[in-house]
Amino acid sequence: MLVGFKRMWAIPQKNGVAGTPIAIEGKSGMGATKTAEISGLSADAVKVAGSDITYYISRKGVGDVKVALGLLDLPESAADILLGFKDADAIKDGIVYVGSDTEAPYCSILMESADNDGTALFGLYKGTFTREKIAFESLDPNKTFEPDAVDWTFSAMASDAEGETKGQYVGRYFGKSDEVITKLKAQVGVTDPK
Repeated sequence: MLVGFKRMWAIPQKNGVAGTPIAIEGKSGMGATKTAEISGLSADAVKVAGSDITYYISRKGVGDVKVALGLLDLPESAADILLGFKDADAIKDGIVYVGSDTEAPYCSILMESADNDGTALFGLYKGTFTREKIAFESLDPNKTFEPDAVDWTFSAMASDAEGETKGQYVGRYFGKSDEVITKLKAQVGVTDPK
């Protein structure tokens, strides 16, 4: 059983090369993780009839692998990168543009939790982020403000990198081996020693 959701790294890629990891780990002003739910880890079973019976069940591969995320206070500059919005740094007046040429970059992600055996890591090797909406809500002057998690989706696809991860969607590790933890982090593009 997983305990907590300590941090997540999102690693944008450009031309198949990992860029600077975006750490979402509860540091003030840098965003925090709230929830994650991975779905589509099994292919839908398809029954094939033969000789008037169910002769075979097609069951190989995965379904539509996605991660539904709840993130708190992710800086808009990080969100702009993950969603492929026009970079405000490149535009002198600071206006960020979203339009017909907006294209989210491929990214990899690594999510960290814990279990009875130590660290629990889930790395997804390639996919894109979506955030369907930006919502406004009036403040209630009679209540203390509490931030709500913003819903994000990470839609995964198989890794096309050469080596062990080729054709894989997810790498998962439960344990305490620093060597294996470092290996999985490197596979998704995290070079942070934490």
